Amino acid sequence: MNTKLMLCAAAFLATIAARAQNAGNAQNAGGARTVLQVPATAEWCHIDPSGATVLPSGRLVTPAGETVRITRSAFSIALSPDGKTALVLHNGVISLIPTDSIRQVTRIPSYDHRIPTVMKGAAFLGAAISPDSKLAYLSGGDRGDVVILDLATRQRVGEISLNGDGYQDSFTSDLLIDSSRSELLVLDRANFRMVRIDLTTQKIKSSVKVGRIPFGIALSPDKKTALVANVGLYAYPLVPGVTPRNKDSMMLDFPPYGVVTKESEEGTEVKGRKIPGLGSPHVPDAMSVFTIDLDADTVMDRFKTGFQIGQMVEGAEIVGGASPNSIAVGSRYAYVSNATDDIVSVIDYKEHKMLGDIALKIDPALDHYRGLMPFGLCLSKDESTLYVALLGLNAVAVVDTKTGETRGLIPTGWGTTRVVLSDDQQYLYITSARGYGAGPNGGKGFVKPPQGTYIGDIQLSTFQKVKVPDGQTLKTYTAQVLSNTYKKVEVADDGKNPLPPLPGLRQSPIKYIVYITKENRTYDEVMGQLDGARGDSTIARFGIHIPVTQPYGKTVAVQDALVMPNHLRLAKAFAFGDNFYCDSDASIHGHHWMVGTIPNEYVEVNSAEGGSFNAFSNAPGRRFPGSTGGMDPEDYNEIGGLWENMERHHIPFYNFGEANEYTGVWEEWNETKFGSMQPVVFPLPKALYDRTSRTYAGFNTNIPDQLRVDQFEREYTLRWLQGKETLPRLLVMQLPNDHGAGPRPKDGYPYLQSYEADNDLALGRIIQFLSHTPYWKQMLVIVTEDDAQGGVDHIDAHRSDLILIGPYVRHGYVSHTHANFGSLLKVIYNLTGAGYVNQYDLTASLLSDCFTDTPDYTPYMAVPSDTRVFDPQKALDRYHRNFDWTKVHQGALLDDEDDQREEFYKGHK
Repeated sequence: MNTKLMLCAAAFLATIAARAQNAGNAQNAGGARTVLQVPATAEWCHIDPSGATVLPSGRLVTPAGETVRITRSAFSIALSPDGKTALVLHNGVISLIPTDSIRQVTRIPSYDHRIPTVMKGAAFLGAAISPDSKLAYLSGGDRGDVVILDLATRQRVGEISLNGDGYQDSFTSDLLIDSSRSELLVLDRANFRMVRIDLTTQKIKSSVKVGRIPFGIALSPDKKTALVANVGLYAYPLVPGVTPRNKDSMMLDFPPYGVVTKESEEGTEVKGRKIPGLGSPHVPDAMSVFTIDLDADTVMDRFKTGFQIGQMVEGAEIVGGASPNSIAVGSRYAYVSNATDDIVSVIDYKEHKMLGDIALKIDPALDHYRGLMPFGLCLSKDESTLYVALLGLNAVAVVDTKTGETRGLIPTGWGTTRVVLSDDQQYLYITSARGYGAGPNGGKGFVKPPQGTYIGDIQLSTFQKVKVPDGQTLKTYTAQVLSNTYKKVEVADDGKNPLPPLPGLRQSPIKYIVYITKENRTYDEVMGQLDGARGDSTIARFGIHIPVTQPYGKTVAVQDALVMPNHLRLAKAFAFGDNFYCDSDASIHGHHWMVGTIPNEYVEVNSAEGGSFNAFSNAPGRRFPGSTGGMDPEDYNEIGGLWENMERHHIPFYNFGEANEYTGVWEEWNETKFGSMQPVVFPLPKALYDRTSRTYAGFNTNIPDQLRVDQFEREYTLRWLQGKETLPRLLVMQLPNDHGAGPRPKDGYPYLQSYEADNDLALGRIIQFLSHTPYWKQMLVIVTEDDAQGGVDHIDAHRSDLILIGPYVRHGYVSHTHANFGSLLKVIYNLTGAGYVNQYDLTASLLSDCFTDTPDYTPYMAVPSDTRVFDPQKALDRYHRNFDWTKVHQGALLDDEDDQREEFYKGHK
């Protein structure tokens, strides 16, 4: 093995970086600029298994070989030793696929219930089939057991609990069979251990302590060594003094520190209480690979793979751990996929040393940026070829292990998770978690499928059978993957459009950006009534002049209701997109994507196969984060996302309420500072900690959005109107109540639509406020959703709201450009001059069509809510505040006679 060729040479990468930068900034004749954009900039999402499917990102998928759609969230494959059956484990569901006829899928349980359930609603990573191909051993995930399935009868024939011998609250992760010892090796992610089970007696033989959140396990061919990949970064302690009885008063009302900092390592003091630190991210237990001597039953080595936090790579500081997750083992070398770094580490486990890293290089235009997210992998029998599932690229990389070169790419479905070689080395079996995407989940002519209409269910995984490609076929496949990912576009640039086609070209008249995210709505249900756009008014349940029904019934309670009039008015007055999509299925993805952080394998698996959180458990893994609206240290990308990019380029920003929803938070109506309280010590990203409001409530639907507007206006006024501070270039704000919740009539929310009406009035008030300040003349407001899981849409379940607001936005304009979160980040980066962070930013579509060089400074005046649907006074009664619409419309703060902003409204009423 030529290890020199395998090392990530910084000089070589810097050369590639310079080449990519120069190519991107090249100016052609006529002032045109060459930019990279996704291929489907002019197409709507659609599924076409026989051709090219358009994803929410604007990328395409064209899976090679033979493909079949199976149940969602495919994260594990087990191939039977006789080669006849592939088993795919989903959350609570099993797919049995005959390898000679992959379309003959057996689903357990079947949709008609003739084949009963086996998994009892829970599963996680981990599936293995016995040497005689008769039994399957399946991870029970949150239940902490291993389920035994008879493959012939399709019946559950047993289960083995991991609890006992001093261990409780176990959580079953990956597993495998050691046939030489008749053992099952199982990872318990809750108790940070590898469990050895005797298959003859089905009893636990021993437990070996491993690193934090063990995720992937592999066995050497000689069966002497087990290797475990740990994706956990920290062990999170309970907040001192918190008990099950006093948690509502003793929890932290704001994260105690940013990470990685002195405070996060050593601890700090909060209101007289000593809050413990998390320690160093460089300890062996954190994001590492352990090797275990199975004869001695002890850990031999602890390897820290990939780039390390704090290291400088290509001029940027590493802020995210490598996230080693899966392992393929040969006779001497083990290969470990590091999702965050787009590299595969090579370990000589016989000699107990690291050899270096294989950098997955696929194209000079992309290689300077991360975004491949290597996940599952497998090794050919001769150990010359490594196949790597690329979660972020929708492909499998074919890697030469001797040279470290990527020979080519095989096109797959969306979100590639696993790849397995047939025993005869003729075929590859590949799973992709999101397959062809979701497609429509409502509207005229839509027929409800057996799995339902929820985005997470309608979006099926794919299973592929691909003949191992020869050189010429692989070359064709590679070209297809790259054309599915991006195209080079010549963009005419006369210097007038306020949105430069690339960062750093020139100064834009747009200086300030307000980025507002809301919660869970589709395009059709809010904006489906708008003329000149591709909407379905029959499912516009949050529009205007619509009937509102009684809670949980069909009886009409309010006729001709106005639910979200400000949204529609703003869309018609400024610019909106009818071809915008959230990359996310749910909030756990959305609050990553929207701030420029690509969800890694840990986020993806947790979102689909989550476990129970227990702050008071003795199992440290039960206190582990799996945030829905926050960002956990395990999730950070290599050089971060939006926050870190702004900090790195010294661009001032400030955050109102984003990133507050950590696992296990306490959300009540009176948690009005940050919106929630936390029982476990979870940190904020370091770049965000000192740039986040302590007086603005993030996600918590018990709190009215009207109160959030009040909080926002007060702080904005004190800091940037009355105070001496200059308004930051970027404000990020969460406005979450369109998420909806159960009816609360006494609080002004008699219907589901009441929450949307609250959200609508709040948005109208915010735009009214901003448009009457001096900063308005140089401002852009971006309004969108974190995901679209709460509704239905006749184009695609991911299609959502996008409204662009400001003087330099084209008024009365509908954009049909295919856009996603990457497009919004591209707007932010191009306007502020920050560089791109990852491959999604780099290749996102450009929303130049939404802007004009002729500004219109006319301020916006909010539309009142329909009080039959939402009464803002009732929502504010418990806070002892008065809602006076006359004052609100004139710009006065709620119940505030000494309005400090009065002077800024003169001449604008």
